[in-house]
Amino acid sequence: MSSREVNTPSVVKISSILLMTESVLISAMGIYMIALGVTHDKDWLPYLSVTGFAFVGSAALFALARGVKAGKRWANSPAILANLIALGVAKYQFEAGAYWLAVPISVIAITILVSVLTIIRKAA
Repeated sequence: MSSREVNTPSVVKISSILLMTESVLISAMGIYMIALGVTHDKDWLPYLSVTGFAFVGSAALFALARGVKAGKRWANSPAILANLIALGVAKYQFEAGAYWLAVPISVIAITILVSVLTIIRKAA
Protein backbone atom coordinates (compact mmCIF):
# COMPACT_ATOMS: atom_id res chain seq x y z
CA MET A 1 0.00 0.00 0.00
CA SER A 2 1.51 3.32 -1.05
CA SER A 3 1.44 6.52 0.99
CA ARG A 4 -0.93 7.97 -1.60
CA GLU A 5 -3.53 5.31 -0.80
CA VAL A 6 -3.11 5.77 2.95
CA ASN A 7 -3.37 9.59 2.99
CA THR A 8 -6.22 10.07 0.52
CA PRO A 9 -9.04 8.64 2.68
CA SER A 10 -8.14 10.90 5.61
CA VAL A 11 -8.02 13.97 3.36
CA VAL A 12 -11.36 13.01 1.82
CA LYS A 13 -12.85 12.51 5.28
CA ILE A 14 -11.60 15.91 6.48
CA SER A 15 -12.99 17.63 3.38
CA SER A 16 -16.39 15.99 3.60
CA ILE A 17 -16.74 16.65 7.34
CA LEU A 18 -15.83 20.31 6.92
CA LEU A 19 -18.18 20.74 3.95
CA MET A 20 -20.95 19.15 6.02
CA THR A 21 -20.08 21.52 8.89
CA GLU A 22 -20.38 24.47 6.53
CA SER A 23 -23.75 23.15 5.37
CA VAL A 24 -25.05 22.94 8.94
CA LEU A 25 -23.74 26.41 9.81
CA ILE A 26 -25.33 27.99 6.72
CA SER A 27 -28.62 26.24 7.52
CA ALA A 28 -28.43 27.60 11.06
CA MET A 29 -27.89 31.07 9.61
CA GLY A 30 -31.05 30.61 7.53
CA ILE A 31 -33.02 29.63 10.62
CA TYR A 32 -31.60 32.65 12.45
CA MET A 33 -32.71 34.90 9.59
CA ILE A 34 -36.24 33.48 9.83
CA ALA A 35 -36.28 34.23 13.55
CA LEU A 36 -34.88 37.70 12.91
CA GLY A 37 -37.54 38.37 10.30
CA VAL A 38 -40.34 37.31 12.65
CA THR A 39 -39.08 39.25 15.66
CA HIS A 40 -38.29 42.51 13.87
CA ASP A 41 -40.73 44.79 12.13
CA LYS A 42 -38.92 45.11 8.82
CA ASP A 43 -39.34 44.41 5.13
CA TRP A 44 -39.74 40.69 4.50
CA LEU A 45 -38.16 40.64 1.04
CA PRO A 46 -34.52 40.93 2.20
CA TYR A 47 -35.08 38.30 4.88
CA LEU A 48 -36.74 35.92 2.45
CA SER A 49 -34.03 36.32 -0.16
CA VAL A 50 -31.17 35.81 2.31
CA THR A 51 -33.02 32.89 3.91
CA GLY A 52 -33.69 31.27 0.54
CA PHE A 53 -30.08 31.76 -0.51
CA ALA A 54 -28.90 30.25 2.79
CA PHE A 55 -31.02 27.12 2.41
CA VAL A 56 -30.07 26.64 -1.24
CA GLY A 57 -26.40 27.11 -0.34
CA SER A 58 -26.73 24.70 2.56
CA ALA A 59 -28.27 22.05 0.30
CA ALA A 60 -25.49 22.58 -2.26
CA LEU A 61 -22.78 22.22 0.40
CA PHE A 62 -24.49 19.07 1.65
CA ALA A 63 -24.43 17.63 -1.89
CA LEU A 64 -20.77 18.61 -2.25
CA ALA A 65 -19.90 16.93 1.05
CA ARG A 66 -21.54 13.72 -0.13
CA GLY A 67 -19.89 13.99 -3.54
CA VAL A 68 -16.41 14.51 -2.09
CA LYS A 69 -16.93 11.64 0.36
CA ALA A 70 -18.01 9.35 -2.49
CA GLY A 71 -14.98 10.36 -4.56
CA LYS A 72 -17.00 12.08 -7.26
CA ARG A 73 -14.82 14.42 -9.29
CA TRP A 74 -17.72 16.77 -10.10
CA ALA A 75 -17.78 17.95 -6.46
CA ASN A 76 -14.21 19.27 -6.41
CA SER A 77 -14.55 22.45 -8.47
CA PRO A 78 -17.76 23.69 -6.80
CA ALA A 79 -16.23 22.98 -3.38
CA ILE A 80 -13.23 25.12 -4.31
CA LEU A 81 -15.46 27.90 -5.67
CA ALA A 82 -17.71 27.90 -2.59
CA ASN A 83 -14.74 28.24 -0.30
CA LEU A 84 -13.13 30.98 -2.36
CA ILE A 85 -16.43 32.83 -1.90
CA ALA A 86 -16.21 32.08 1.84
CA LEU A 87 -12.75 33.69 1.90
CA GLY A 88 -14.28 36.78 0.31
CA VAL A 89 -16.92 36.83 3.04
CA ALA A 90 -14.18 36.45 5.66
CA LYS A 91 -12.33 39.42 4.16
CA TYR A 92 -15.36 41.65 4.69
CA GLN A 93 -15.77 40.30 8.22
CA PHE A 94 -12.13 41.18 8.96
CA GLU A 95 -12.71 44.69 7.59
CA ALA A 96 -15.79 45.06 9.81
CA GLY A 97 -13.79 44.00 12.86
CA ALA A 98 -15.79 40.78 13.36
CA TYR A 99 -12.70 38.67 13.98
CA TRP A 100 -14.67 36.12 15.98
CA LEU A 101 -16.49 35.28 12.75
CA ALA A 102 -13.75 35.93 10.20
CA VAL A 103 -11.12 33.65 11.72
CA PRO A 104 -13.24 30.45 11.81
CA ILE A 105 -14.56 31.10 8.30
CA SER A 106 -10.99 31.55 7.04
CA VAL A 107 -9.64 28.48 8.81
CA ILE A 108 -12.42 26.22 7.55
CA ALA A 109 -12.26 27.59 3.99
CA ILE A 110 -8.47 27.33 3.74
CA THR A 111 -8.50 23.81 5.19
CA ILE A 112 -11.11 22.70 2.66
CA LEU A 113 -9.25 24.38 -0.21
CA VAL A 114 -6.00 22.66 0.70
CA SER A 115 -7.63 19.27 1.22
CA VAL A 116 -9.65 19.38 -2.02
CA LEU A 117 -6.60 20.49 -3.98
CA THR A 118 -4.70 17.60 -2.36
CA ILE A 119 -7.44 15.20 -3.48
CA ILE A 120 -7.22 16.55 -7.03
CA ARG A 121 -3.42 16.31 -7.06
CA LYS A 122 -3.46 12.73 -5.78
CA ALA A 123 -6.12 11.73 -8.29
CA ALA A 124 -4.01 12.93 -11.20
